[in-house]
Amino acid sequence: AITSAAPFRERLVQFWANHFTVARGKVPYFTGHFIREAIRPHVTGHFADMLLAAVRHPAMIAYLDNQASIGPNSRVAQTRPGGLNENLAREILELHTLTPAAGYTQADVTSFARSLTGWSFTAMRPPHGFVFRAAAHEPDPKTLMGQEFPEGEAGGLAALAWLADHEATYRHLARRLAIHFVADTPPPDTIDALFAVLQDTRGDLGAVARHLVTLDAVWQ
Repeated sequence: AITSAAPFRERLVQFWANHFTVARGKVPYFTGHFIREAIRPHVTGHFADMLLAAVRHPAMIAYLDNQASIGPNSRVAQTRPGGLNENLAREILELHTLTPAAGYTQADVTSFARSLTGWSFTAMRPPHGFVFRAAAHEPDPKTLMGQEFPEGEAGGLAALAWLADHEATYRHLARRLAIHFVADTPPPDTIDALFAVLQDTRGDLGAVARHLVTLDAVWQ
């Protein structure tokens, strides 16, 4: 990062890797691959693509134990014990996208966790990455903050796309960028300017990064 010909891009990689934190102590074999495959390709792309890549990466799934999350009414639940794990759903809502300021409830967390049942990975055999295990998925449509999403992998994909393009998500990202690059307590107009770019471009991270370095507050 220090010797790179593109140090600002390296700083963005660090910022987004921190936003989608995984702990090396828990997933030591995945963290480098996670940054290379889920973060680096998307730092100047769209947030929705980075969110999906991060959530589906084995590092995130294993870090938050989603491979062990089983729908209570799934086919797997009929044959062996197990239960719903809300870790991944809660982290996505609380830290990666909306934040509690958006007003979601515990019922929303549980419903979203049901949408993500079956999202798992294979590490020891092909395809060596994300897999959707339909037998562990909770059937029937799910509701998240008044929005209904279908069952199956498609429902989780649709929910993530909706969260990525939510106004509260863009506000959260703008605030985090301003805190990281400007000040611990950034000027409100700086947050507003970054939020406007994110909302107008539907999460274009390259556009917001380019706009960030034009702001007077960055250089004061």
